[in-house]
Amino acid sequence: MKEKVITCLHCGNKTSMKVVASYDTVEHEEIWGNSDNLYNPAYVTTYYKRWEMYLCPVCTEITIQRSTSFSEETEPNGKPITYTDIIFPSGSSENKHLPQSVLNAFDAALKVRNLDGAVCIMALRRTLEMMCKHKNAKGKDLFAKLKDLQSENILPPIMEGVSYILRKEGNSAAHADDKEFSSETVEMMIEFTEVILDYVYSLPAKIEQAQLRLNRESNKKEESGG
Repeated sequence: MKEKVITCLHCGNKTSMKVVASYDTVEHEEIWGNSDNLYNPAYVTTYYKRWEMYLCPVCTEITIQRSTSFSEETEPNGKPITYTDIIFPSGSSENKHLPQSVLNAFDAALKVRNLDGAVCIMALRRTLEMMCKHKNAKGKDLFAKLKDLQSENILPPIMEGVSYILRKEGNSAAHADDKEFSSETVEMMIEFTEVILDYVYSLPAKIEQAQLRLNRESNKKEESGG
């Protein structure tokens, strides 16, 4: 039975988990050119998806991991590039587009999400600080740095409200205010942080990948007489 070391986002333990269930899908798409061959496509692309369910031996909760790949996105050696993310529980940091410093900070927040809400929110604030540092944001505090990223069009104006909420809750946690953070509040803060990280790192990378894919498909059509 396959095993993998994963950080359980239920209990925060990093441990070896066994795969207790898995499921695969394969989808093909025929690309037709404008050549004289009316019976066969110019080429066929393939999309792969795999879901694996892992069981934590510590808390006996499950984690579901999704792996995806596309035949047209490959390494220099021709091997398909596989993207992996955790789809349950939500709030995973299995994101290949994040720089290591940001990823480590976000990981630290997720590990304590169910243990200490205040510590988790402080770690989320640190995640944004690391993001600002990586993007060379200017400003005397986190709010000013996030505003600077907006002025540079790295963050859109709509993110100002999200940034304010994260900063406000982060200040409450950091200053040891006599405040309880509910699980709903913690999950909302995690989701807001993910939105910002996705916009800054994941979305530009995915757009670039899509453009490369379209260029490859266009080149193949031209080569086949399309």
